[in-house]
Amino acid sequence: MAKGRKAPRRGASRAQSAPRRKGIPGWLWLVSGLVIGVFVTFLLQLEPGREGVRRSPEPPKPSNTPAAPPTTPKPQYDFYTLLPESEVSTPQQATQTTPAPTPAPEASKPASSGPSYYLQAGSFRQRSDADQLRAQILLLGMDVKLENATINGDQWYRVQVGPFNNKDSMTQAQRTLSGNGFSNLLPQQR
Repeated sequence: MAKGRKAPRRGASRAQSAPRRKGIPGWLWLVSGLVIGVFVTFLLQLEPGREGVRRSPEPPKPSNTPAAPPTTPKPQYDFYTLLPESEVSTPQQATQTTPAPTPAPEASKPASSGPSYYLQAGSFRQRSDADQLRAQILLLGMDVKLENATINGDQWYRVQVGPFNNKDSMTQAQRTLSGNGFSNLLPQQR
């Protein structure tokens, strides 16, 4: 028995026509060609020698010889002129056993009829910290001075605001300082 082919079916003798593949339409070829042509023309317009396309000149590359560093304009600050103008020199005070404020010698007191009032804004071991606080208060437009004190063999720098002639002006200054973030203010009377 031959097992090869199956018997043809009826009507199978005709070859069935495969669905014909449609090609890309001609108008699509035309549009894509135009787009590619415009793109190539744009690229040719960007040639590197043209003035409209040039970049700004590059900074010169550093050579092996040392050159001076570039100078930049330094900022102008007012407190450089304010600090020396408002500096008050105070005499060195005697050694104390407690960090309480010491009265100034009689010769350095102002010749006013009533007592003077001060606000101590801070006390620091480092003069740079005291100078920094002094500068901040000076920028608020208040009179500030640094006072040196030696306590238990340690040097302390006090930042004092004033003098004020009466308690009302001291209270007003205390409100102004508190409103600007200075909260640890110690009132003093001399």
